[in-house]
Amino acid sequence: MSDLVLGSLMAALAVGGGVVVHEARKRRLKAGSVRVLAAACAVGLLAMIVTDWPAEVLSAFWAGHSVLASVLSTVLLVGVVFFLYEYAEQGRQDALDNGVTGAGLGGVVDHVVDVEVALALLSATHPPDPAHWGDWDREDKPLRWLRKDRSRLARQGLGVSDSDPRCLSVELPGMANPDWRLALVDQCVRRTLSGMRDWSPLIGASENGVQALLALSEVRKDLMRLENLLVRGDRSSSTALLTSLRQRLRILAHFFETLSGADPLRDEVLLTFDPLPAPQGRVTWSAGKARGDVFTREWQRDLERSICVLAASPHVA
Repeated sequence: MSDLVLGSLMAALAVGGGVVVHEARKRRLKAGSVRVLAAACAVGLLAMIVTDWPAEVLSAFWAGHSVLASVLSTVLLVGVVFFLYEYAEQGRQDALDNGVTGAGLGGVVDHVVDVEVALALLSATHPPDPAHWGDWDREDKPLRWLRKDRSRLARQGLGVSDSDPRCLSVELPGMANPDWRLALVDQCVRRTLSGMRDWSPLIGASENGVQALLALSEVRKDLMRLENLLVRGDRSSSTALLTSLRQRLRILAHFFETLSGADPLRDEVLLTFDPLPAPQGRVTWSAGKARGDVFTREWQRDLERSICVLAASPHVA
């Protein structure tokens, strides 16, 4: 019976150890907790050694349960090494997030803002006016024409200024001729890709930076899906996806700008969802299936704060 109990305890230890390691690798454990686990493994390993020799208190027990002794000593030894490494790695990741990654995310914000502005222009009745926006459809860097006269994107109070296309609610009139809308979405795809390419060397060194790139890759997938829906003339699905994309881009702009350490936030980063509806329920970041684990637990808390700020702020025009 005792052997059965010991076997069950070892199985529980193996499962529990796997769960703890998984949580540590996902950075869901605080650095202090990881340090305590490393110390606990070290104490357990020393206790095994001392009780076998020189104290020999449990030498007969360990000799009679060689499999248990070998497994337990291996787990404890690996635990010491792993948790010490993980503690140091978390410190390195925190330093990257607070420094290099945060600075890089500030550069990503420009790309995110430009893409939402261009998507907002899809809701206009006609293509962008060259007299107002310049040669928006010429072969050039994607959405480069939005970099001129940036002051038009400055928020008014807490809301969206009348000169900002993001003041347009999501509508898709004139679906019979989607060519100019497809050209705008294509520029959005390329602007998203250029942001990932330009900033991945800087932010890709940290796990959170990689997750930011993953979030942008999911936006790119949905932009390509939007192109397909526009070609098919599916107004209902296009409208729903366009709404979701603009919500996510606005959240990411505020989220990334906050993480970059900007204080105050730059004028083109909006503080409200208006005229978009606030997202209902959990925000889905993955194209095709719901995933809430794109960001680490700490970043998810910061993300929720950004969503709350955007949802709470009224439109002031």
